[in-house]
Amino acid sequence: MAEGSSPDYWQLVCDHRDRVLALIKETDWIEETNKDGIRISYRETDKGRMVQVEAELDIPPATARRYVTPGPISNGLREKYVKKNPIKEIKVIQETDKYVIVYEVLNGLMGGIVAERDFVNVYGFEDDSDIGAYLICTSIEHPDYPPQWEPVRATMHVSGQMFLRVDGDPNKCAFHGVSVVDLGGMLPVALIQPVQSKMLFKGTAEMKQAIAKKFHEIN
Repeated sequence: MAEGSSPDYWQLVCDHRDRVLALIKETDWIEETNKDGIRISYRETDKGRMVQVEAELDIPPATARRYVTPGPISNGLREKYVKKNPIKEIKVIQETDKYVIVYEVLNGLMGGIVAERDFVNVYGFEDDSDIGAYLICTSIEHPDYPPQWEPVRATMHVSGQMFLRVDGDPNKCAFHGVSVVDLGGMLPVALIQPVQSKMLFKGTAEMKQAIAKKFHEIN
């Protein structure tokens, strides 16, 4: 990138989208949890454990994507369900019709053993007639939000939420969430991995319930 030029956030989103679409088609995932219509699997990478969550949602792809996108477009639904756990604070820094830049603070975990973490993330989103819809997230640097001593700065290497069309049923979508997160600090991996799947399972179950309730209230 040339000095003084602006980051191409949309290209960053598109690159991550293509990567996530390729990943969910691969077969070398190790299944860890498969119950109540939610499947969680993982694979090891050079940036840490990559986790995939799969579920079927009784809601059209574009509607599901809109409900979980940060900012006013979600009508407050995302903020309503994610603030319970694990998100403590969400602040939209910049918003366009293709992406939003967001400052987020995670609550402390495991009874305070893990202190608060913060992120600066770009969320890119699109409704795609070929696949359905998607929401992509990755961490960035931002001059107005440099790392501080507290909270500890964490990194979202990639987080892709794909809401794929289900042939023959426009009111359903196949959800695939792929993520690699570095919580930073001096945390041993052995402490985090046992609770990671439990948190993802709980979060996905809450998401399914929240977006289905919102959709059926409107319709």
